[in-house]
Amino acid sequence: MTIEFALTPDSRWGLDPSALATVAREIGFAAVGLGVAQADEQAAASLAVNGVRCHELLAFVLGRDEEANLRHAQGLAQAADAVGAEWVLTTFGAPITSDSGRAIARFAAMFSEAGAKMAAEFSPLGKVTSIPAALAVVEAAGVDRAGVLIDSWHFFRGGGTWEDLTSVPLDRIAYVQFADAPEPVSDDAFDETMNRRVMPGDGSFDLERFSSTLLERGWQGLVSVEVLSRDLRRLSVPEFARMGYEKTARYWR
Repeated sequence: MTIEFALTPDSRWGLDPSALATVAREIGFAAVGLGVAQADEQAAASLAVNGVRCHELLAFVLGRDEEANLRHAQGLAQAADAVGAEWVLTTFGAPITSDSGRAIARFAAMFSEAGAKMAAEFSPLGKVTSIPAALAVVEAAGVDRAGVLIDSWHFFRGGGTWEDLTSVPLDRIAYVQFADAPEPVSDDAFDETMNRRVMPGDGSFDLERFSSTLLERGWQGLVSVEVLSRDLRRLSVPEFARMGYEKTARYWR
C-alpha cells in the first residue's frame, strides 16, 4: 500500500519556494503546495533540485464574477504548467448551477491542458459542503479531469458522515489534507480553520477511524499536512514540518 506525504504551506510563513522545497526534502515530504504567485520557472527549478514536486496549486475560488473567474483560471493554468502542478485546489464561493457547471467543465479543461486536474474541496465555509456535493462537481468537470479533495477539518467540522467516507469512489479522491482541532471556542468557523488547527493526535477528531476507513478500503494516495495554527506559527518552519510529518505518518502506516 503506497501513501505519500506532502506539505500544504501556511501562506503566513512567508517562505519562498526554494526554502520550502529544501525543508520538504530534508524531512522526507514527496511534494509541496505552492501559491499561484510563487509558481514560476524559478520555483520549478528549486523543486527539481530538491527532488520534490508540486502536488497542489493554491487556489482557485469560484465566485459569481464570470470574468474574474476566467482571468483567475487562466493565471492558474499558466502557473500549473510552469511548475508541473498535479492539482489546482478549487473552492466554491457561489452556488453550483447549470451555468456554473458548464464553467467548471471549461476551467477543468483549461487546467487539464496545463497538465493539472481540479481538486474540488468541500467545506462548511463554501457552497459545496459535503463529499456528495463535491462528487457532483467532479462529474460536471469530467471525472478524468477532477477529483474530490478530502480535508479532515472540513469533514469533521462540516458534518461529514462515515457513510460518505465509506462510499466515495476511491478513484474519485484527489488527495487528503490532514489536521486535527480542539473543540471550537467560538462560532467563527473561518478563524477556527485558519488559526486553531492542531497537529494530528492533539485535538478531538477521530483521525484513527478517518485514516483506517480509507486504508481498509485499499486507498492509496497522497496525504498533505495542513495545520493552520496561530500558536504553531511560532515554531520554525523546519520544526513545524518535522512535527507534522511524524504526527501524520503514524496514522497512515
